[in-house]
Amino acid sequence: MKNKHNDCENFEYFDVAKGYCVKHDGLVPYDGDACECFSQRRKCKNCAHFLNPDKEGIGTCDGLEDHSFWAIAERDAMNCEGYQKA
Repeated sequence: MKNKHNDCENFEYFDVAKGYCVKHDGLVPYDGDACECFSQRRKCKNCAHFLNPDKEGIGTCDGLEDHSFWAIAERDAMNCEGYQKA
């Protein structure tokens, strides 16, 4: 699977169709292929504690104290205390 702009740390959300690339100083398509400046964004799907996702990307997180919360693969985990890169 190719990396997408919205999976990059350098991507800032603008609206539902596009975002802003900090490295290239311009607008890029939300789900367009990432460029050479790609740096993996902290998302649930990239966490070692994200388990058993279904076909829609809904899984469980066992990285927090209370354990076994539902988690969505595409959710940003920028402030998650339990995030651990997979």
